[in-house]
Amino acid sequence: MIYLDNSATSYPKPKCVLNAIRKAYCVNAFNIGRGGYKASVRASEKVYEAREKIGEMFNCFPQNVIFTKNCTEALNLAIKGIAQKGDHFIISSLEHNSVLRVIYKLHLDDIIDFDIAKYSYDDKTMLNNFKALINSNTKAIICTHSSNAFGVTFPIEKIGRLCREKNILFIVDAAQGAGYAPIDMKKDNIDILCSAGHKGLLGPMGTGFALIPDSLELKPLTLGGTGSNSLSYSQPDFLPDRFESGTLNVPGIIGLKAGIDYLNSVGIETVYEREIELINYLYAELSGINKVKLFTDSPKSINSSPILSFNVEGYSSEAVALELAKRDICVRGGYHCSPLAHKHFNTLESGTVRVSAGSFNTKRDIDKLLKVVKKL
Repeated sequence: MIYLDNSATSYPKPKCVLNAIRKAYCVNAFNIGRGGYKASVRASEKVYEAREKIGEMFNCFPQNVIFTKNCTEALNLAIKGIAQKGDHFIISSLEHNSVLRVIYKLHLDDIIDFDIAKYSYDDKTMLNNFKALINSNTKAIICTHSSNAFGVTFPIEKIGRLCREKNILFIVDAAQGAGYAPIDMKKDNIDILCSAGHKGLLGPMGTGFALIPDSLELKPLTLGGTGSNSLSYSQPDFLPDRFESGTLNVPGIIGLKAGIDYLNSVGIETVYEREIELINYLYAELSGINKVKLFTDSPKSINSSPILSFNVEGYSSEAVALELAKRDICVRGGYHCSPLAHKHFNTLESGTVRVSAGSFNTKRDIDKLLKVVKKL
């Protein structure tokens, strides 16, 4: 199998991740913070080590790492947690449904209002598009780091600086940026960072996190047992317990730490350069095929994550994906849960064929995909 759908979830996982999960289920699969016996204490230590690794990667304190089951849950926590009656939010024109649907539902419930800032390759124009929509009720700008459908990235540091100047919150969806790009919460003026653990960070499915500072008083999504303050009828008010009710995915979290350790050993820049080189090669080859339509500028000329969308004349995006699947080449055709992005790039009628390279792909994988496309 040739797997080129890494923006959905990374595959294969590094052996160290698989080994860590296997070992965790044997010796660390215990509830944390709920037992004084050695096995529970060891599991607590392993989870804290994962918090430390994530904190080091994104420059925040370990206690500010809130584990979730995925990035969508993290974004729901972040957005619903700060939203109050009368607030105004600004999102970009490339946001995933994990942002759009939350914002839209809050709007339908007459809690918030929102505007959409049009994406631009030009950083100055992009900043001005956000700036023009800020008003006296604006609570936050919510922005993806990289489009999951088209790969283009946002000038996160500059947007964060704008938010700080305007005294509004900045929430970043790093599902497609974490593991590919250096992200620093302090340097980039990010108030809340949300990410999946199973994509660029190479951890297992069922992992994600929100990085939330102590200074923000968010409403938790769920209430319940935390192993702390058990006699109190009220949810604990300290981090991370305030947001982590119920049993955590301890083996998954340990696997996520192993994924981060792998990235640190290889180097995020090294991983990114290898993957974006494959996407640049694919772009160059596809641009020479008359019946292929590309929708973005070359990744060489713009900031991009290792994701590329295209279509083939005379075929629906799903049909192309199916033809590739028949040859055991895994890509995704359709809309990628991002109607805003497809509206922006004028692909609402067709969707696109999305190719996303991963840590273990090779030029040979791309050549096999190209061979199929050329025969269509």
